[in-house]
Amino acid sequence: MIITIDWYSWTGKGTTAMWVAKILWYTYLDTGAMYRCATLYANRHWLLEATDEEKAAIVPLLNITFATVDWSQHTFINGEDVEHEIRKTDLALAMKPIVTCIPLRVEMIRLQKVFWAQGSIVIDARDAWTHIFPDAALKVFMTCDVDIRADRRVKQLQESWLPADLEKIKEEIRMRDDTDYLWPYAVNAKAPDARELDTSDLTIQEQIDQVVTRAKIEQW
Repeated sequence: MIITIDWYSWTGKGTTAMWVAKILWYTYLDTGAMYRCATLYANRHWLLEATDEEKAAIVPLLNITFATVDWSQHTFINGEDVEHEIRKTDLALAMKPIVTCIPLRVEMIRLQKVFWAQGSIVIDARDAWTHIFPDAALKVFMTCDVDIRADRRVKQLQESWLPADLEKIKEEIRMRDDTDYLWPYAVNAKAPDARELDTSDLTIQEQIDQVVTRAKIEQW
């Protein structure tokens, strides 16, 4: 079974997808982390402004793996734990040249489909239900009020003792929404058969429970 979860940023998506996978004993595939890995590699090697073909050539060089470290999933590039680096705000803001590179996305989708060979999966991906797994049994589209999303991001940064400017974060979220949903290759628009889940007034546990319940219904 394949479950795809799409969303706007900071809707509780990653945590929900990860725990749904754990509860159902499915593989959890964080494709956002994979694009962040490509961005990190491009940034380290001065390739953010390279040609599309040069950017696409990055993907075969990335041996991306996931492993549990201290009860949370960490991302590795060629054996290096890059989890903390790829979650930095500055890196997220540098992703546009990577995520909008169509040849790179084609190569990344090929890589992502390899994970399906491991069995049932929960995939949180911007284009999961349009280009990667359009026949997924359950498609969940998570939304949330932008002010609530900004508040969640501020709290997360503060818990890590990092600076957090609420208005700046709101603007960053809007910019990511534009990049993810409003550019010409916005394959991540809501699929017609997706089930919308507004997380504005839900706890993480309530989000997880709703997706797991729906998955069990679809499974049987």
